[in-house]
Parts: sequence; structure tokens; C-alpha cells
Amino acid sequence: MAFQEAVAKSSKYSDCETWNAKGKLNPNDQLEGYYYDREDFTTKYGDMMIAIIKQGDQFIKVVGQSDIKNKFAEIPFGAKVQITYVGLVEVDRGTKKAYKVMFDPEDTIETERKEK
Repeated sequence: MAFQEAVAKSSKYSDCETWNAKGKLNPNDQLEGYYYDREDFTTKYGDMMIAIIKQGDQFIKVVGQSDIKNKFAEIPFGAKVQITYVGLVEVDRGTKKAYKVMFDPEDTIETERKEK
């Protein structure tokens, strides 16, 4: 038996800008583009996802736990989306970031992913 070196697999979109990075957004900031792909992962805070938005020839990441993740569950890949940061809202356990997510299922692009 021979040992092989384990190499960390980096995300396909690791070099992309994260639109909603901590401390970066102001209420009513918007992102518009096409829902191109998603990456799911688990953290100590629970299940999360990264929505990959294509804007022109650029890819932008939108990280989400409950609010973003749940809203993107019904959006088909390739659909045009508009995400608006609402701001912090009160929830049972304190505050969380809230977003308004709109999509147009008729304005689409071709993507590698086919399912929701």
C-alpha cells in the first residue's frame, strides 16, 4: 500500500466575489443576474448554500442560510433573479439578514445544472 497526499478540493467558484459578505451591504442594495449554479455545505450553524449568480461574464456568490436558501429552493437554474438586501430583522434568537428575492422564469440562460 502506498500513501497519497490528500489535496484540499477548492470550490469551483472560490475566486468569485461574495456579494453579501459580512459588513458589505446596506439596506436596498441589489444584485441582478442569472441563477447559474449552487453549492451546498454544512457549518456549525447548520445547512447553508451559495447561490452563484452570473452577471455578464462574471460570477458572483451569494451566501445564505435560511432566508436565501429557502427562497432559492423554488427558483429554476438559469432564471433571471433580483436580490435586494432588506436589512437586519428581529427573529426568535436575535437578528438575521433579510432579503427580497424576485425571479423571472421566462428570462433565462442555459446552465450546466438542470434541476432546481
